[in-house]
Amino acid sequence: MQKIKYLAAFVTVILLISSVTAFAQDTKTGLTGASFLKIGVGARQVALGSAVTTLQNDPSMMFWNPAGISSEKTRISFSHNEWLLALTHDAVAATFHIDGIGTIGAGLIYIGEGDIIANRDVAPTADLSDLQADQATGANYSFYDLAANISIARQFTDKLVLGASIKLIREKIDDLSATAIAGDFGVIYNTGWKNLTFGARLTNLGGDLEYFQFGAPIPLTFAIGASFDIASEEGNKLTTFLDATKPQDSPQLYFGGMEWEVLEKISVRAGYKFGFSGSRDSFGTKHTDEGASFGAGLVFPWSSNVNPRIDYTYTDFDVLDSTHRLSFTVSF
Repeated sequence: MQKIKYLAAFVTVILLISSVTAFAQDTKTGLTGASFLKIGVGARQVALGSAVTTLQNDPSMMFWNPAGISSEKTRISFSHNEWLLALTHDAVAATFHIDGIGTIGAGLIYIGEGDIIANRDVAPTADLSDLQADQATGANYSFYDLAANISIARQFTDKLVLGASIKLIREKIDDLSATAIAGDFGVIYNTGWKNLTFGARLTNLGGDLEYFQFGAPIPLTFAIGASFDIASEEGNKLTTFLDATKPQDSPQLYFGGMEWEVLEKISVRAGYKFGFSGSRDSFGTKHTDEGASFGAGLVFPWSSNVNPRIDYTYTDFDVLDSTHRLSFTVSF
């Protein structure tokens, strides 16, 4: 037990040191690459306002806090997001348990568009001829972004879970592409009192994406979070979630969410991102572009071993069109 305490303290210190070192740099607002990594994966997670550092037993958590995938069951999740500008953002994740090792998972995020009309008649503002070997000449072009994850989480005690992921990030537009490798690290600790849980995560720690020999950092993020049951009895519970999140390229952000679960079958959720990607109007009042989210979930009584769940989330955008997410998860 003493070794476990030392291990938990060590991991927490490493996360804190890594975050302080990473954010000691000047804030690079709008200059990070792989911006698709900032898009929330999973209808349940987004419905909770992305305040999900302590969420567990969900394969999509490998894209947030890898410690959250820990489970004794095999789980598979599919997520579809009708994103902005008619783009579709999709993800798949699967996890399974191995005795003596922990929970292993693999997942993929993809967003892309094809058959975009190309305008290649505009003269470049700089001479890049020495930096590129070829130049596409087609009438159309396409682009895609993807991230492929391999994750592991281990339950060291009935209260402590540690997790880590390694991911391949790739962006391609027309005939140009860039690739980077990154890692995610997380810890979750449940105190055992009213399901009070604390967590910390460091995501997207890795190298730059390079285009024309110019590097763009990936969106490094550090977050701490807490959650607890306000009320709980006989399969019904009301849980609140709070996160303090610090992206490398923006100020401190605060997320919050609540989930009401009825008979372990029906869930109603709501969340809010405070000051997320905000702007100020002519009166100086700050508005958030991606603010409130509302969602619901339903577990189908399939069998005693197989438990499919479907989740839906609506997210309100102040300026742009609202978005819709749908997730399907099955555990067995």
